[in-house]
Amino acid sequence: MNTLQLNRETIYTAFYKYGLFIIFFILVLIFSFLNSNFLTGANAINLLQQTASTGIAAAGLVFVLVSGGIDISMGSTMFFSSVIVTTLTNSGIGLPGAFLVSILCGATVGALNGFFVSVLRIVPLIVTLATLYIVRGVAMAITGVQSLFFFNKVGDAVAYTRIGGVVPVVVVILSVSLFVVQLVLSRTLFGRQIFAIGNNRVGARIMGIKVKRNTFLTYVISGAMAGLAGLVSGAQVGAVTPTFAEGQEFIIITSAILGGVSLFGGKGKAFPGAFLGVLIVMCIENGLVMAGANMYVYKIIRGLVIFFAVMIDCLRNKGELR
Repeated sequence: MNTLQLNRETIYTAFYKYGLFIIFFILVLIFSFLNSNFLTGANAINLLQQTASTGIAAAGLVFVLVSGGIDISMGSTMFFSSVIVTTLTNSGIGLPGAFLVSILCGATVGALNGFFVSVLRIVPLIVTLATLYIVRGVAMAITGVQSLFFFNKVGDAVAYTRIGGVVPVVVVILSVSLFVVQLVLSRTLFGRQIFAIGNNRVGARIMGIKVKRNTFLTYVISGAMAGLAGLVSGAQVGAVTPTFAEGQEFIIITSAILGGVSLFGGKGKAFPGAFLGVLIVMCIENGLVMAGANMYVYKIIRGLVIFFAVMIDCLRNKGELR
């Protein structure tokens, strides 16, 4: 009985530790069987490019989730950032300015979320739900419900530039984002404080941690990263339509949770955690496209992935007090 229990615990531990890698490997095998072009270098680069914007946004969201919060306004923040950046780049602003503006646009939205959540202590879900509609409405008012196009070299520079003629610049941006976020989370005092807040907010306050300030900063960072993701996504698509990034927040949140970032707070990594979660979600979408699946299957699969991610997170944290 003890041996059986020990083996069961060993299997559970191995699954929680390596389960995502196993799932990703199985998905690669399945889609490679369905389409021989799936497992090629060209498609691997394409998959990483598709992962870039979602991965960048998910990296920023890790801060909010680890602190015990939630941000469902990221899709609208991406839309707002893309609208502003597209408008300004078409007016002559250069590449450095485009990056700065995208980050500032996102950080502004994040600061609003952070103020209402940390200072006024309104429930994060309600705050970011309101922001989701308000920010998208403001962006649509700016565009006049018209599509905007990148009639400039900035979009081409972001979407098509390859380092050494091989590695897309968006993949480099993703890699740097993941590296910096994981470094801050694991190697800085701020990162350790965020984990402490997510595990026990009251205890963190008693320990002298500035809970309000740090919570505010997590939303600013999340917004800034979503703004940057908006620039990357907009440049890749080449146009910003009224439905741009609509519902993208749920893909970002699902990917992060699937990668082991807990909805309950106090747990999570940007790399490999959140990145691997994004890679799995994008792998499923990429594989379904290459397999010629019905377009309605995508929504069904997305729903199942969201359910699976939340279920796994609940099982991981079963019985824990937060």
